[in-house]
Amino acid sequence: MKKRIILVVIVVAILLLLIPIPFYLNDGGSVEFRALLYTVTNYNKLMSLEDEYEEGIKIEILGKEVYNNITKQTIQKEKDEKHNEQSTSQVSHSFVGTVLEETTTYMIVQPNEDELERNSADKIRINYGTDHIDYLYGIGRKVIINYSGAIKETYPAQIDTNNILIDGYEEFELNVKPSKDRNKIKVLNNKELNKNDIDYNLYYYGLDEVNITIKDKTITLQEALRSGKMTINGLIIKANKDFPNAQVYKDGGSMEYHYDNYTIIKMHKVNGNRDVYIGTKDMTINNVE
Repeated sequence: MKKRIILVVIVVAILLLLIPIPFYLNDGGSVEFRALLYTVTNYNKLMSLEDEYEEGIKIEILGKEVYNNITKQTIQKEKDEKHNEQSTSQVSHSFVGTVLEETTTYMIVQPNEDELERNSADKIRINYGTDHIDYLYGIGRKVIINYSGAIKETYPAQIDTNNILIDGYEEFELNVKPSKDRNKIKVLNNKELNKNDIDYNLYYYGLDEVNITIKDKTITLQEALRSGKMTINGLIIKANKDFPNAQVYKDGGSMEYHYDNYTIIKMHKVNGNRDVYIGTKDMTINNVE
């Protein structure tokens, strides 16, 4: 019996000597782990008057300091670093890609060859983070992917975003070069851009050239349309915003948008004509019918 008591006493003594008990200090979050033989202090000490705090670990054995890794940092410095990290992660990027595969929760796109993202991967999976349920973009459609942060280096590479545009970049500037002749020239058919879209034609009237400036780069309108950087529908969406009170014809709803240097006409006739015209500033629907 005495041997058992002695054994229990020895075990308790060892526990007291070696197993620490945590004590929480009221200095901002520091914790001391105390045993009879040693003390380990995990410092997180706030010094509000100096706008600083101490952080690190100190170890004492029998009251003698044997390890000290305590550093002093300023709160403002940490705030600035976190702010810089958040600002970097929120930098917005965008690129045009063609939909290769899709479900209601993700799509896989191939970035255009002139996009920087093409250097990362020829296929990128876009994870929406939500379920689009009944909506699909359409295989073969060109879309604009807006995202923040880094691209995950898998294959396919991955981006988490639900910011996807189907009508091209919303911000652009259109410039025209008038022609000596007032001719109507067919530029392309909308189904050449997306076989699933409405069938209508784009025409120029009295113009030799139409250029678009997007993201500080100027290209022809045809190039912008074929690359997916913009769409004819996106052109009309912007025109409706620029001219909320544009003239509407009583032919089914055709509209004219008169800018300083050019005019856009969107046909919407009862016979089904949906053609779009870009022409001289004095062009009217009577010139192109």
